[in-house]
Amino acid sequence: MVITADDRSVALCRILLGLKLRRLREGKGLKASAVAKRFGWSTARMTRLETKMTAVEVGDVRLLCDLYEVSRELRDELESYALISKTGKGWWDAKSLKQTVPEWFRANIGLEAAARRIWIYQSEFVPGLAQVLGYAMAILGLSDADEETIDRHAEVRATRQSILTRPDGAPDVMMTLNEAVIRRPVGGADVMRQQLERLSELAQQPNISVKILPFSAGAHPAMHGPFTIWGFDDEIVGDLAYLENLVDGGVLSDVELVAPFIAAFEQLERLAATEEQSLAMIQSTAAAL
Repeated sequence: MVITADDRSVALCRILLGLKLRRLREGKGLKASAVAKRFGWSTARMTRLETKMTAVEVGDVRLLCDLYEVSRELRDELESYALISKTGKGWWDAKSLKQTVPEWFRANIGLEAAARRIWIYQSEFVPGLAQVLGYAMAILGLSDADEETIDRHAEVRATRQSILTRPDGAPDVMMTLNEAVIRRPVGGADVMRQQLERLSELAQQPNISVKILPFSAGAHPAMHGPFTIWGFDDEIVGDLAYLENLVDGGVLSDVELVAPFIAAFEQLERLAATEEQSLAMIQSTAAAL
């Protein structure tokens, strides 16, 4: 599987459509439940239209545009987004993945592929974008998933990583990792050594920064857990915060909700070791295995 610019277009169209529809509704002072009732829809359907980054029917967009009294120009824009969201397919929409990779995760892969800036704080394990196969399999093997599902998820993680070296504009990536991430020997010594060597390689790429938050930093603003921030050049999208737990993941798009995560990450960057110090920590840990 290969990630293309078209994949990024599909993801951006889906999120732009949802954000603009929600802001148009809010601009009219309407609740999602009231709009849903007007058209005989469930509230869940409205939520899906505005937040789930999935395919949307052009007919639904037309109904909403009529209700919100949208200009002809904006109506054409929203309908084009809907058409692309319905007919365009990213690699994560492949039929082979639908049975093993949940919809919420596939939608978020699209956003990751579309982002121009990716900031990651991880407290327990190496982020999926940087995992080698052995490390990924050790993490995935902790679940009760069957072998086919684990293999599919490992394949997805490997495919996601191609954005890091994308020739037509790889994202700028900043990873801040709790020191525990490089100290915990996931998968055994050999696997962990390979993983640390991979981190070392990535840390030396011009578009990637890897910093270690040392234990000596003490208390820090992300002790609540890991998070990711995706940054987009489109001012409507701006920055999104992505949070994931054991069973699902979700995206925050409201500026006032995303801002604390941006502030926390910026503080983590100040508390973390420098890139040079972090690289030395990674390499010395690998050498000791």
